[in-house]
Amino acid sequence: MKVKFDIDKIVKHLERYKYNLPDLYNWNAKIDRLVELDTLSEKQLEEINSLSPYEKEIQIKKIVGLKLNQSFESNLELFEKLCLWIVKDWGGIKTASDTDTICLIKDFLKQEKPAFTRIASSSKVGAYMFPKTNVIYDSRVAYALNWIILSQNAGHKYFPIPEGRNSKMNAFDLNVLIRLKHISIYKPNEISDLDHKLFINQSDKKIFIDKKDAYFELTSLIKQINKSLWKGDKEKEQKLYFTEMLLFSIADREVFIEITNGYGIN
Repeated sequence: MKVKFDIDKIVKHLERYKYNLPDLYNWNAKIDRLVELDTLSEKQLEEINSLSPYEKEIQIKKIVGLKLNQSFESNLELFEKLCLWIVKDWGGIKTASDTDTICLIKDFLKQEKPAFTRIASSSKVGAYMFPKTNVIYDSRVAYALNWIILSQNAGHKYFPIPEGRNSKMNAFDLNVLIRLKHISIYKPNEISDLDHKLFINQSDKKIFIDKKDAYFELTSLIKQINKSLWKGDKEKEQKLYFTEMLLFSIADREVFIEITNGYGIN
């Protein structure tokens, strides 16, 4: 059964930030190695590096996305190198082995409902390749989206949040805030219920989307948000990364301010 959300409430909340996206977005990845990977010329590298983080990101998504799709059909070695660049250089995820990462990405690209394991890595490549249908599912995107759903009463289900290292987000664990909002679900009928090892797991199932469905549901929701939030701007309506970038940008700043101001908590 498809999960339902109040799209209008989510969009209304995001509208206060959308016009500031070019200033809010500050992820400034190193792109020098794209010259080595035959994706940028030295001149392009210089020109793109002179742009703001937001403008730089838009250009890189277009150029790398095109090269990724071309190499997927004709140059598997380059395709794999670009995948690793996206995950490690651009995404900053460097702990896993290259072999495991490539296997993970190939499995992701075959599935309508990909595994939740390392979804922050695999979905990065999927979003680069298919910006009209795929988004990046990382801790910041899920955190911001869950907060809006929670604070605006925009739904009764929440997304599992991948592990992250952001100290501000970890300080205000959104899973705890969600459980507190729905505290009645966690009240045991009798104290012996707490002896059951799966007590929390069973309660969580009532309000958290199953991990096996999480990516499918996230992309479905962001497609709806994106269409409404950027209505009238053809490029933004079609490219899901504009909404993903907005959620990513506000997660540990604007959302942090909202939480610490007690906004929407009751």
